[in-house]
Amino acid sequence: MNLGTLMACAICTWDLTEHRSGGRVRYRHPVSDGGERHAPVPVPASDLTEFRHRCHLCHGDYPVWNYRTNEIGAHFTDGNQHLVRTYNTQWHVCLRCTQFIEAGDSDGLAVHTVTSLRWHRSLSHLEIATIQAVLQTITRSHRGRALLTTTAWPPASIRPEMLPKIRDRLTGLLRGPADLPEALNHPDTRQTLANHLDHVPLYWINDKFTAQVNDVTDEQPPAHITDRITPAPGGFVAWPQPVGRDGLLAAVSWTPQADGWHLVCYRGVGGGLADDLMPVLRHDLGWLVPIHTEHITTDTPVDGRHPVGPLVTTWLLMNQHMAEAVPAQLPKAVIRAHQRRQRPAPDVRLVHLKAPTTTPAEPSVSGTRSRATPDHRYWVTAHPRNQAHGPGRSLRKRIDIEPFLKGPLDAPIRLSTTVRALGKRQHPEPENRPSSD
Repeated sequence: MNLGTLMACAICTWDLTEHRSGGRVRYRHPVSDGGERHAPVPVPASDLTEFRHRCHLCHGDYPVWNYRTNEIGAHFTDGNQHLVRTYNTQWHVCLRCTQFIEAGDSDGLAVHTVTSLRWHRSLSHLEIATIQAVLQTITRSHRGRALLTTTAWPPASIRPEMLPKIRDRLTGLLRGPADLPEALNHPDTRQTLANHLDHVPLYWINDKFTAQVNDVTDEQPPAHITDRITPAPGGFVAWPQPVGRDGLLAAVSWTPQADGWHLVCYRGVGGGLADDLMPVLRHDLGWLVPIHTEHITTDTPVDGRHPVGPLVTTWLLMNQHMAEAVPAQLPKAVIRAHQRRQRPAPDVRLVHLKAPTTTPAEPSVSGTRSRATPDHRYWVTAHPRNQAHGPGRSLRKRIDIEPFLKGPLDAPIRLSTTVRALGKRQHPEPENRPSSD
């Protein structure tokens, strides 16, 4: 399930709030539906040339939380001026406004909002009083908040020594009071994900390997997801820069389940905020937010165009021994912090491409033809093979060969024109029969 798609109005390009009831979804304009405003025309914001996703209170960048309220109605009279307005029940709020709300400071929030929007020069006394009343209601009577996963954060640069703290921020969100997207919000789901993240190995893919993943993922043929290609039953992989077709994927976690795995994809949360807000952002949110979640059953085929394609490509390249994972040397401060909490040292592994072999080729015997070195790389699709075994290697058993990349490491990838049909593979009964060799 995609958690990162922002819906916006095709007419005014403002972001829309999503309201679910009885299996139906309704979209509303932010703040208020009243006045002469048109009906919302919802489209994915990515389909628009430009769109506006800002704090609904001060119009600041990078809203973080979605505060929920009961429907707010305002009815004010001031001399000849009469104002009646109905407001939304969801409010996308930036980190600056969040601090006022969490402190219960509605007056400070009103000053910040009116000053930021420079409304104090154009609004009447009645309109300012209305704004103050609405902000007071949000501050004092909100019904909780949920993490926004649709904000277009700048990418984060992730280094291996950061992974233990990144993991702790994720488990903090999973165990915290704030709501998450519906697909992740069930208490059992949250607890299971947090408990597994506490103990899984943390893989950091180095820059060269990440570039390789970006180069070849689009052409990766379907690979059937089994424990033969995963480097561990559960784990967490992070890349130093975003990967994937949309350039958003920063990390993926996979958690084992009875019939497969629960995968969660994350985008990075970079900078972009004022210096005084960055420590708050890192403490409350961390470096990652979920943008996709999916249960993948064992033996499901996944190709490079799938949202988790970069993860599967990474697994395949590790599986064919193109790369190796070595324990990271973590700062002593990280180790001591875990010891103080009586936690085991974090299992962080650095994954890098193996150095190419430099053994010179033997000269060919006169009159024989040597195979030319390919001038490109290409994917070999999954296929079965009859493996020799038994006495004198006279018997055969069928084994499945996973997709693998062939060709020199520094050669360009050859683009495929193959039409791929995804489906479950058939597993015929293996036959033990004498070899005809």
